[in-house]
Amino acid sequence: MPELPTIRLGSTGEYVRLLQMNLNGLALNYNNFAINGTYDAKTMAVVKEFQDRFEMESNGIVEAHTWSILIEQVKHVQKQLNIHGYHVGYPDGWYRASTTSAVERFQQNHGLQPLGIVDPRTRRKLFNPHPQDTIEKRPSSNDLNSLHPHVAMLAKRFLELTRTHNIDVRITTAFRSWDESDRLFAQGRTTPGPIVSNARGGDSYHNWGLAFDAALIENGQISNDIRKYFTMGHLGEQLGLKWGGTFKSIVDYPHFQYTFGLNTWDLLNGVIPPK
Repeated sequence: MPELPTIRLGSTGEYVRLLQMNLNGLALNYNNFAINGTYDAKTMAVVKEFQDRFEMESNGIVEAHTWSILIEQVKHVQKQLNIHGYHVGYPDGWYRASTTSAVERFQQNHGLQPLGIVDPRTRRKLFNPHPQDTIEKRPSSNDLNSLHPHVAMLAKRFLELTRTHNIDVRITTAFRSWDESDRLFAQGRTTPGPIVSNARGGDSYHNWGLAFDAALIENGQISNDIRKYFTMGHLGEQLGLKWGGTFKSIVDYPHFQYTFGLNTWDLLNGVIPPK
């Protein structure tokens, strides 16, 4: 493979289009950027999220390391399609028409919407080595017992810690169903309302029992006092939780997660968090 160019805001050309094709094929086109060979602000925002997903410097500059991981992710998909008999030819790491067509055929044969992109439900079917695990069918719950045991323990310690600081906090969401995440993702895109999430069903840590949402209560009502949410967030961080107030894209003050160093693609690919 020839040396790939460094791409940044304002870049144009065929490699920008290939970048956009790969991001779109991996179901990362959250903001409907155009696949037109122009590296605009929308494309850069998605690149930053991709870099953050793989714990790279989230600067929006597509250099050798970002290219390498992105192309390797497409190769993983192409190899898996070949294994399942949906032949795309040599796995070259570019999400061209042959890969799109193979994904569409795979989706049609597995009762999925034939979108041609590897959305989370498609990834789950394509990579899942644990078909007996039906986590994608579980209902939503605000019960801490619906969380992974370690995350449930951290949530309980978090509530104890907030009480010692005279903050009234309630858990509003623990496990979130994949269907509910799909509904939240659709809001502002295909259904009315503002955009509130970039996570389709399966692409949220809530969908794996590794995240919970907490609300501050004052005078019997949910508080909107941002300063107090910062206090709450810092208390969660003391326990090793990642707080949504530090997110780079959609800031989520009520959100806390503990991921064991896994991203949601790891989980969709069948990696199981330690007990």
